[in-house]
Amino acid sequence: MNGSEVSIFPGFINLFKGTFGFTDEEFSDLLSCFHIKHIRKKEFYLRAGDITRVRSYLNKGCTRSFVVDEHGHERILFFALEDWWIGDFESFYSGNPGTNYVQALEDCELLVITKEDFLKLEERIPKLKQWYAFKMGRTAAASLKRIEEIKTLTPEERYLKLLKKQPNLFQRVPLQYIAAYLNIEPPSLSRMRKRLSKKS
Repeated sequence: MNGSEVSIFPGFINLFKGTFGFTDEEFSDLLSCFHIKHIRKKEFYLRAGDITRVRSYLNKGCTRSFVVDEHGHERILFFALEDWWIGDFESFYSGNPGTNYVQALEDCELLVITKEDFLKLEERIPKLKQWYAFKMGRTAAASLKRIEEIKTLTPEERYLKLLKKQPNLFQRVPLQYIAAYLNIEPPSLSRMRKRLSKKS
């Protein structure tokens, strides 16, 4: 793939050329190993039990990642918007079947690279290993923060924090999924929103 084939979200370019200082040649090498994949709204990109064999950058669209608990309830881990990487990262590196589901909430455009090509690139471009360490560190910190919020914040506090941090989610994600992410029932979220709107 080359940059003229698709309008690449600026965050992708800034990450590798800005943050990690890829040269034009290194960035072209990186980009050449990606291909474009489209997923329609409601389609599953990944299901539990699948082995993740590619890394995918969300160039356009919105997805939800979730697991299913022992009672059959969906537990949403996070929503991904443009400039996010999606997939089951543990499965990608271990080669074991994953536990995550990833579903498109909008029509999505992905930049996809296979595990084989990614590992070859790491050998050719050592800076890519720096990116991986950076990415995994941020992912681990975000996961710990999410657990901390669920354990220590009230549903209202979690809602207000999400509204402040990612207000655009409420225009792009159905409230039933936001409720599941906040670990509350949809009717409770509706009542909370009405009550807070009256206060303001």
